[in-house]
Amino acid sequence: MTESRNRINLPAATVIVWLATLVGLAGSTMLAMAHIVFGPSPLIIASLWTVRCLTLAAMWLLPASRTQKIAGTGLILLSLLLDIALKAPVLGTVEYGDWFVAAALDLSGLYGGYFTTWGLLLPLLSLTGWFIVRGRSLAGWLTGLASGLGMGFVALALTASAGMSLSTFTLITMARYILPALLAGLADALVRRRSAVQE
Repeated sequence: MTESRNRINLPAATVIVWLATLVGLAGSTMLAMAHIVFGPSPLIIASLWTVRCLTLAAMWLLPASRTQKIAGTGLILLSLLLDIALKAPVLGTVEYGDWFVAAALDLSGLYGGYFTTWGLLLPLLSLTGWFIVRGRSLAGWLTGLASGLGMGFVALALTASAGMSLSTFTLITMARYILPALLAGLADALVRRRSAVQE
């Protein structure tokens, strides 16, 4: 009975985490953009960190070891803190907006490469944390990180286009995390299926 119950609960927990992640990514992206558009606001900042913390907390529902959860969520939290710490010296203020969008705030134009580099790398650090929690194999790691980097370049190109709406930008930002996570899971599933066939 216990074994059957665990089999039912694990997929449910995974669904809850995915839903929390989707809502968290959407909410975090829109609140970060609101921080750029409307300027510093205690309400926006408090809401942003509440969403982020709840999303990280939901990951503890996943079937992983305590060490994996600490390491994975720790890396994701580190990427969020670095996102702030690395922008502040250049912009002279705390900014939560996307790196590619925040680059427009650099009126000197001297830090274009700086914003592009960190805008590509920090999401990969967050994905690394997710892959640790999910216990991905080598195939999943390679597929996930490669597709994550590719989606970063796609986001960079689309962000530079004129007339992009907030909804479109939110979807692009979510895709930078969701698609690599899904592709990494698919790669792992294919490897497991191939191994099962060979056995």
